[in-house]
Amino acid sequence: MGLVSWLLFALTVVLDVFGQTAFKLGLDGMDAGDKSGAGRLFWRAVATSPWVAAGFLGYCIEAASWMYVLGHAPLSIVGPMAALSYVGTVLTGRLFLGERPRARRWLGAGLVTIGAGLVGASLG
Repeated sequence: MGLVSWLLFALTVVLDVFGQTAFKLGLDGMDAGDKSGAGRLFWRAVATSPWVAAGFLGYCIEAASWMYVLGHAPLSIVGPMAALSYVGTVLTGRLFLGERPRARRWLGAGLVTIGAGLVGASLG
């Protein structure tokens, strides 16, 4: 896997975390009445949210980057390593959304990171 593939892989992880965080920010910014059901008000609020739009744009760029990575790296390596986005979402939940993950969640995120590192180390 070359440098470009590694950089694009890192971009896919970052954009996945960004997309999840942007969706959450967009949905949290909706009025309570808009969030109360799955009716027209909800979907109109989703469609007009700048954060939700930013999340979709991030996912579109991520999808294009991911296709390049898949074309240049074994799925059995990059697939499991994509789990690094789980760690990123716990971190952004804490830093940007004011969430308070308990120790068990941090431990789980750390174990995911270790596992992804072991998968990545098996490149040879």
